[in-house]
Amino acid sequence: MVDSKNSIFRSLEQIESRISEKLTVENIASAVYFSKYHYQRLFREIVGDSVMEYVTKRRLTLAGRALLESSATIIDIALEYGYDSREGFTRSFKAYMGVSPTEYRKYGLAAISQKTIKERFNMTYSKNTDEIIRELNDFIAKSRELAEYARKIEIPEYGPFWNGVAENTDAIADRIQATLTRISVIAERPDEITNGLAMLKVIDDTMFEIHIFALHINLTAVGRAKPEHIAIHKPLCDKYTELSLLAEVKTSKLVGFFKELSSLIFNEMRKTLEEKIQIAIQKGTFLTENIRGDSLYIKDEISRLVNELSSTPIESVTFLLLNDCLFNMKFISLAAKVDIWRRPDSKAMFDGMDAFTESLSEAVDYFRTIKEPDSGPAAERKIIMTLQDIAYHANILLFYTKGEVEKMGNLLSETQKEAFKIINATMESCVEFSRGATNAMAFREITDKLNKVVFSLNTEADRLGPHGGAIRLLAEQINILADKVTQNI
Repeated sequence: MVDSKNSIFRSLEQIESRISEKLTVENIASAVYFSKYHYQRLFREIVGDSVMEYVTKRRLTLAGRALLESSATIIDIALEYGYDSREGFTRSFKAYMGVSPTEYRKYGLAAISQKTIKERFNMTYSKNTDEIIRELNDFIAKSRELAEYARKIEIPEYGPFWNGVAENTDAIADRIQATLTRISVIAERPDEITNGLAMLKVIDDTMFEIHIFALHINLTAVGRAKPEHIAIHKPLCDKYTELSLLAEVKTSKLVGFFKELSSLIFNEMRKTLEEKIQIAIQKGTFLTENIRGDSLYIKDEISRLVNELSSTPIESVTFLLLNDCLFNMKFISLAAKVDIWRRPDSKAMFDGMDAFTESLSEAVDYFRTIKEPDSGPAAERKIIMTLQDIAYHANILLFYTKGEVEKMGNLLSETQKEAFKIINATMESCVEFSRGATNAMAFREITDKLNKVVFSLNTEADRLGPHGGAIRLLAEQINILADKVTQNI
């Protein structure tokens, strides 16, 4: 078998040196003195692809390199690597890289491993890494296209808003692209797989941020927009909703490659940890003292995080707690950004936002690699994780509901204000119940609570008439969450 492997490796060198020529299985096999049948069988056994599948992948990989490193036209590159037309090359390239040659060059996306199979031999993760690269290339390209689209909206009073949306979309794509660069190295440096779970966490958090971002965009550009502007905004808002759904699908696919992140806890350096948490508490407290006006819902949520950190004994602080606080601050910061885009004079009262977020990030990073032992049967852990996830999503939607109620202010009658208090109280009880539940029996009660909230929100949206768009959007989002919970019953 050793001689067979060496012969196959020699044939790979033949393929590499003649990659621009017209290659067939017969002429490659004859170069290493094998029959066509015997060569094909050995090649698939050792390499994992058929001969011509491998040739195609190498040509597309090298074509990708040429797209990034040369100014040659796409058709010239296509012809160099054996394609008779730009259309045929584009179809093959997109199937392999996840994006078209134009998108690949325009956005400087990541390449499938550029090394030959000999250098990658026994690299367990290469195929899955290639799949991740394809999925994320596609997502980055779609994000960049949306950012360009957002900048073209021609309504002067919405200029700052859509420019802010575009910049934030590009920033999200930048984070994914930076992580993708690290992932692409795994195929060539197996030791980097030890960082794989951390990379997945970055991607998972960023993909979920897209979901919240799309909700925010819809609330502002459709829910609060003037009727004559909705038709202009709606197509782009729908594209952001589609991007958020795509993010969910892609995250699910990526989890198939990476192992589920282990829960992390803090088991050493408790004094340093306590100091970092105290610094974060101080910065969070300072931040809440400056927030006022119709942004009190932001102040309340930050205060909740600060209180949670303050009231948790140091020995009970976990990686999950700190990471959730940090991620909460990301969508709270997004809410503050949107408020600033809407009201630029409010910028000063959010000046401490970055300092608080950075202090939380330092605490999370400090204990990122500390592994927590598993506890309880896997099925029970999965149910508890699902319940915690439901609580987390429900709390975000509660946060936005409170914000919309505050923004409506004097538009609401006392009766309507009281109705929203009851709605929020129901939602809060749902969040707390989900956080404390430990078995599958809870899903039905959570569904009932969420459906009750949906019905009440739609009722109030109808009473608000043209001012009820944002409330109706929130009802739709809570209904989507209820449907997901129902799937667990």
